Amino acid sequence: MNKRERQVIMSQLAFARKYRPKDFDEIIDQEHIATTLKNAIAQNNLTHAYLFSGPRGIGKTSMARILAKALNCKNGPTQKPCNKCTFCKEITEGRSMDVLEIDGASNRGIDEIRTLRENVKFVPTAGRFKVYIIDEVHMLTTEAFNALLKTLEEPPAHVKFIFATTEPHKVLPTILSRCQRFDFRRIATSSIVSKLKKLSHSEKINFEEEALYAIARSADGSLRDAEVVLEQINSFSCGKVRLKDVNSVLGLVSCDVIFKITEKLNLESTSENLMLLDELIKSGKEASQIVSSLIDHFRNMMLIKSGCGKLVELLKDDKAKLKQQTDKFSLADILYCLAILSNTQERIKQQGLGRLFLEMALIKLAQYDTFLPGPELLEKLNNIEEKLRKLSTVSTAGIKHTTPSVKAEDTVAKASSSEAPNDIIPEIKVQQDFIEDKKPSEAVLTQETNVQTEQAENDFDLDRLYKFWPQIIKAIKKKKISLGIYLSEGQPIKMHNNVIEVGFLKEFEFHRENLEQQENLKEIEQITSDIIGHKIRLKLISCDELPDNIDLIDLQNEEQILEAEEFSEDNSEIRDFIQSAVDIFNGRIVQTEE
Repeated sequence: MNKRERQVIMSQLAFARKYRPKDFDEIIDQEHIATTLKNAIAQNNLTHAYLFSGPRGIGKTSMARILAKALNCKNGPTQKPCNKCTFCKEITEGRSMDVLEIDGASNRGIDEIRTLRENVKFVPTAGRFKVYIIDEVHMLTTEAFNALLKTLEEPPAHVKFIFATTEPHKVLPTILSRCQRFDFRRIATSSIVSKLKKLSHSEKINFEEEALYAIARSADGSLRDAEVVLEQINSFSCGKVRLKDVNSVLGLVSCDVIFKITEKLNLESTSENLMLLDELIKSGKEASQIVSSLIDHFRNMMLIKSGCGKLVELLKDDKAKLKQQTDKFSLADILYCLAILSNTQERIKQQGLGRLFLEMALIKLAQYDTFLPGPELLEKLNNIEEKLRKLSTVSTAGIKHTTPSVKAEDTVAKASSSEAPNDIIPEIKVQQDFIEDKKPSEAVLTQETNVQTEQAENDFDLDRLYKFWPQIIKAIKKKKISLGIYLSEGQPIKMHNNVIEVGFLKEFEFHRENLEQQENLKEIEQITSDIIGHKIRLKLISCDELPDNIDLIDLQNEEQILEAEEFSEDNSEIRDFIQSAVDIFNGRIVQTEE
């Protein structure tokens, strides 16, 4: 092949192949790996197997080829291959008999690995080392990995293995333990832009700097992706790369549009934003791409607001404009907008309906300045919590039907201690003497108390228990909400000898078992005893079905209505606040246990 033919072939190569790095110094943003490998070559301390891992298009295969050239160059092993000798040229052009590149996705079976094991025994045809570069090695089957283990651990001295993968977590640990692993980084946007500028000058392409930044941002750290897009735009625009062409081909949203949407994030301009969104959708822009652009924009605002403006990779003019816009937002507002947009992005991925969710997000974002700051919000939530706690308090006054007796001695003592006229005191003393004479004995009092208690227990039947059951549930919830919820699934079905049998359906067996724990059962019995006025015990039983008790259901419904009415009085502001919070964060109201 003569020089002219080689030039024709090179001109027809894709940019990503034509401008592939040829030595360690040309690798971008992977200095930590290049330095390690160069030092290993200088010290003659090379290992037999390497694993290169990282995202696509960041130089894994290029690094593997450069290492192969460094080992087989006529001046090698060397830190800087000459790229002029026969060995270097053959490796660069992918036709070397001693450097074999294998696709792990299409050669993933045990038969291919057995063939490889047989071939490694043969010495190189011309170079010093036979190098096997296996790309996407994680695609090999488990059997293929296992067949490779012994050869990988103790290969012939003339063999080097270099594995490349985008998913290192799928590689067997037994393989990882036999390799030196190098993790490649995503390439910075500024580094990609610098590379694209050099490439454009070499190809005599006119370009707008904003267009190169847009290409670099869309590549998400992959230099190869950026080079492919640049070549595509170059073909589209006939040698001039402009920002509008980049946005058109890639479906990107221009920075000016994002600035405009952000500028109009207020209730008065919501309709304008919705109309602008309609224009973007009709022009072919995807809702998911618009959301991603807005997220990037507010992330940059967050970085500037947090004092990390150096991390924002934008043109100087755009950065100054972003700084001015950021000054109109508080950090809390920016975080709120990011939360809304992130949630919208996730919902679009899961459910589709991109336009609908984006329109909802724009309406919510327009209300960012109507929400309370953090301290005020916390204070408001604390007030709500206190009011809810008061609403759930069970008043036992009036539940116990025993009226406390007033001791005459106490009355006399209070009267005597007061500044009463002297002529009244003798009369009080006469009354006290009379009471002392009529005071019954301790035995009589004890007997009467026992009789009254026994009579109360006999008179307390299941129908009366139903009247107290909603109040019992409410009191237990106040003490420990989970116990109250569990007990509410049960129903009193029998009462005898101070024992209340509470039935649970089979589907609530978990609730019954939790309530039967000793400390839980003891606490419930104590609260129930306090409410109904005498000591009882609970027996929790499992039932296939429960009787339809209309009276108990009506009482429970009535209790819930009373709670709702009590809560609704003077609490409309609280309800609106809670509902708005639920709408904003797409949440739901749940009960929590302190």
